[in-house]
Parts: sequence; C-alpha cells; structure tokens
Amino acid sequence: MIEFSGASRTFRTRSGDVEALRSIDLTIAAGEFLAVIGRSGCGKSTLLRLVAGLLRPTAGEVAVGGRPVTGPRPDVALMFQRPALLPWRSVLANVLLPLEIRGRVHPPDRDRARTLLDAVGLAGFHRRHPHELSGGMQQRVALCRALIQRPSVLLMDEPFSALDALTREELAGQLQQVHMEMRPTTVFVTHSIPEAVLLADRVAVLSHRPGRVQRIITVDIPRPRSFGHNAHLTDVAAHVAELTDLLHATDAPAPLHIPGSPR
Repeated sequence: MIEFSGASRTFRTRSGDVEALRSIDLTIAAGEFLAVIGRSGCGKSTLLRLVAGLLRPTAGEVAVGGRPVTGPRPDVALMFQRPALLPWRSVLANVLLPLEIRGRVHPPDRDRARTLLDAVGLAGFHRRHPHELSGGMQQRVALCRALIQRPSVLLMDEPFSALDALTREELAGQLQQVHMEMRPTTVFVTHSIPEAVLLADRVAVLSHRPGRVQRIITVDIPRPRSFGHNAHLTDVAAHVAELTDLLHATDAPAPLHIPGSPR
C-alpha cells in the first residue's frame, strides 16, 4: 500500500544542507498499523510528510497504492500533534470541514460525522465549540475530522503527546477500536515506546539523523491490547523492553563537551 524505495530528503538551510532521511526502503501493507519511533530529529515527521505529499523526496520515491506521491491526495489524511480546530465552528462543523473544502456535504455525511463523534465518546457535544472542550476531547474531534473522508491512509504525527497519561491511554484504546473496524493503513509517529507496542502491528526504529530504518519489530500480540492486568501483559512488557534496548543502541550524536570540563 505504501512503499518507500531508496527515499531520501535533504533540506537546504543558510548554514548548509541538513540530511533528514537517507535511503529509506520500507513497505507498509494495506490495513497495517505501523508505528515509527526514534530520537528527536531523526526524520520521523519528515517521513510522514513524504507520504502526505507535503514534501518531495530529494532522491528515491514514495508510492501509495502503486502510484508515486506527487502532492496531497484526498485518500490520505494527516493528523498533527495539535488538533488545530477552527474556534468559531462547532464540533460537528469542524469534523465536516474537509468535505466542505471539497464542495460536497450531504445528509449521510452529517450522519457519519455524528456516528464518529459518538464512537469516540463525544455524544452530546456536537454543537459545542473547541474552547468548551478539554485537550483530549479536541484531539478526538481531530481524529473524527481525519476519518470523515474514509481515508485509505491515516498518518498521525504524535497526536497524543500533549495529553496527560490517562487521556493518552483512553485515546489509544479508542484508536485501536477505530483501526480494527475501519482498517485504514496507518503510520503513527510517537516518542512513546509503550504507546507503539499498544497500537502497532510493526514498529520501525529509525537511527539518529539522517534517519535510516535501523530495525523493524513485529508485535504479534492479540488485540485489543492494554497495559492493565490481562493475559498478554508479559508479552507487552517484553516488546517494550526490546524496543527500549534498541532505541538506546541506535547511533546517537556525540555527547556535548563543555569547555573546561574533564573529557
């Protein structure tokens, strides 16, 4: 469904070129949930933007559904770290915004928007405005807005990182349910190893910049998963430990040396 073929991306800056990604070879199957983890600055968000068509690779190719990505496309939805809701629009109107931009909102679309909102625990909040919602509720609205287009690909750039631990776990559980029911091909960038294990079919570990695929781990734990007491708690903990070791082992930048301090 998504294929990276030797994909690289370099940014030109006033102080010189910055190579964000180098020679990414990666195939993500239709309906798969792939989590991407790595150190800050390793190119995780750049990888998402290549799939979304917001950036072009400086070398290699990225394809979705067998077609090279040359720009944004309606079957690919991107969800950011911040919900970015329009404050003057109601919850329902925010969810319907992508369809309005494309000039088509029909009664079944409104019914679907309401169904999505109800499914993520926002029944009764359809007419509220963003300032009346908590951060977690706003991010639920953003998720519904991404799903209203029935995307074949869902890209998520640390969507839960600004939320408290309990809300993150609740939203991760709801995202699991959404993925099992709708099966969009999902690429989920996160700094949280437990979150990656909870959600993903596979986890890709990127090296320090320039980002390269260091290792891919298959998470073969039955769904739904949780961090509570369940039959698979030991398996979840084992995968978290394995990924933690891998992330610590990735090539890191040289430690900062302060002049005058011992080496």
